[in-house]
Amino acid sequence: GVSDLGAVPQLGGSRPIHSLHIGNDGSAFVEVLVGSSAGGGFQVLLPTAALMSPSESRAGAEPRRVRLFGPEALVRGPAQLTWDRLQVVLSQPYCQVSSPGGAGY
Repeated sequence: GVSDLGAVPQLGGSRPIHSLHIGNDGSAFVEVLVGSSAGGGFQVLLPTAALMSPSESRAGAEPRRVRLFGPEALVRGPAQLTWDRLQVVLSQPYCQVSSPGGAGY
């Protein structure tokens, strides 16, 4: 089965997001959406990106690496605006884990 985990951290004020440093803890994929407490829905900032390959996932190889996603990896429109909420969605479809995790971002 697929294990999914989502989190919605609040940022300390509305700000643009030019890059993301994501610390992984066993997830294969990450997607990041942005939103505003002023209303409206979440928009995709970082489309689903691989953190581990299928073989790395099954072997448990390097589950705790940090990935940097620079401006070229982010969706241009949302990256040019300011946000105060992130929605981070992590998944691990390749192996059974109690729950995928992601450390800091």
